[in-house]
Amino acid sequence: MRYRILLWILLFTLPVLMLHNADADADDALEEIEKKGVLTVCMDVRNLPYSNADPDLPGLNVEIAHLLAEELGVKLELHWLNTLRDSLLADMLRGHCDCVIGIPIEERAMSEAVQLGKRVDFSKPYYGTGYVLIKRKDLQKSPKTLEDIKLETIGTEAGSIASDVLRQTGYNRRIYPSQIAVLDALQKGEIAYGCMWANSGWLIEKGSRIQRAAQTETAYPELEVVDSYIPPPRLRWNVSIAFSKNTPKLDTQALQDAVNTIIEQKWSEEKLKGLSQKYHLPYFAPFQEDDKK
Repeated sequence: MRYRILLWILLFTLPVLMLHNADADADDALEEIEKKGVLTVCMDVRNLPYSNADPDLPGLNVEIAHLLAEELGVKLELHWLNTLRDSLLADMLRGHCDCVIGIPIEERAMSEAVQLGKRVDFSKPYYGTGYVLIKRKDLQKSPKTLEDIKLETIGTEAGSIASDVLRQTGYNRRIYPSQIAVLDALQKGEIAYGCMWANSGWLIEKGSRIQRAAQTETAYPELEVVDSYIPPPRLRWNVSIAFSKNTPKLDTQALQDAVNTIIEQKWSEEKLKGLSQKYHLPYFAPFQEDDKK
């Protein structure tokens, strides 16, 4: 896995270097942003806990975008779209925004996969994410690894990466049509654990990707995310900010460098963890590439 990731990074990095040399006379994206005084970010209009057009409950990625604009010393402008019909990365490549927040640095976790991946560059990761374990609160055991529950029945969403990994590694997997269906099965006691995407904490609290204004109680009060569990390399990814590699006559290298400096020097683990917990999302520090062997 480590060599696959290194090869993937190499294949994506070489075209960037060639493009940078070819476009030496291109305008500087960072200078353009500073001149306009505005950073434009493509964002999903309704995808809680990550993004939401309602400013009273904006979502993690929207709050990260505000942090980024503030550190760059400019205003934030959000270019909204519905990702059920369109792609954030594709919208960025059309020139509708300067960057996209919250993109996994991993081909398997990108819906656009290779064809768009070759046209996109990434910042340094600012946190890690992946598939977490869910259990009933009355179940005393809190596993730290999948090996700890090798003999248990684990529910997961059909067609997910977790479903493939559990099948390939010989776990007692049971598949369901949706994440909500996995939570329902856990609540009924049909399965011992659920292996679900990181937004499952939000689903436990709200029962939906969409905030319900009248809802005051936890949707699944009997369930919880297993805090002691850290997803293994095949079920976790680092998260970054994406930029277009080949915006016509616009060089994004200085913008990427500025963003990387902000991530390294301004965004503390405490700050990012606090934002994640606000939306019931687990926080993992960026995973080291050496771990993905």
